[in-house]
Amino acid sequence: MESLYIALLGAIQGATEFLPVSSSGHLAAGQLLFTIESLKNQPLLLEILLHLATLVAVIAVYRKEVWSLFVGVKNMAMAVPEGRFLDTVRSDEPANLLALLFVATIPTGVIGVVFDKTELAKTVSVTPLFLGVSFLCCAAILVASKFGKEKEISLSFKTALVIGIAQGFAVMPGISRSGTTIAVALLLGMNREQAARFSFLLSIPAILGAAILELDVDQLAASDALGSIAGGVAAAFLCGLGALVLLIRLVKAGRLWLFAPYVATVGVATILFL
Repeated sequence: MESLYIALLGAIQGATEFLPVSSSGHLAAGQLLFTIESLKNQPLLLEILLHLATLVAVIAVYRKEVWSLFVGVKNMAMAVPEGRFLDTVRSDEPANLLALLFVATIPTGVIGVVFDKTELAKTVSVTPLFLGVSFLCCAAILVASKFGKEKEISLSFKTALVIGIAQGFAVMPGISRSGTTIAVALLLGMNREQAARFSFLLSIPAILGAAILELDVDQLAASDALGSIAGGVAAAFLCGLGALVLLIRLVKAGRLWLFAPYVATVGVATILFL
């Protein structure tokens, strides 16, 4: 049964990582419902590995953009000895995108580290009331996205910084990272396709950074549940891939807000029944 539970949690993580319904909130709710004894002393191990599986899904869908980031690193490195670093960041598209992602990641990292050290971080995911209220806040954010007007603005460092701050607050279980960042980008006037693209590329350093900070390699090697976790990882990747493709289409169609009733229902149900 534990293998089935882990696979189900993997599917939940994959589907909800990109759909704007909060993967961390659903995973927390799922772990409140299912008891997995083999991971009782390793509460973060499964969550980290499932997040890494969805990271691979992002790279698969945005492989051209991810490759351009490596090109940006090369172009920036070549510009430093020639004193053209700032000019390259301004004029070279891959280098500019890399710099924008870096600027957006800074506030996310700071907020995430500060939040992780608070008592709230330890209690919100296991407290149904806090978790339910977070879901309701997420629903309000999704509704707000409906009022965003496309102004075809270019992505600037100021815009990237605001989106990064928004992503930082989405570390709260129950608040969707993708929903929050896309909604804020739309409210700032970005076009839908650009908002989705930047949001999902921004998830790469966020997920990777959290994994590096929190993954205990010795704990992973000593785990008795690696076989079961592998099934969960596969489920997270496949469901994540499908969910990512679906959400990109919905964002382009201007229908991000359609997830709000579902998220609000989950919030109310979490408060009343968990």
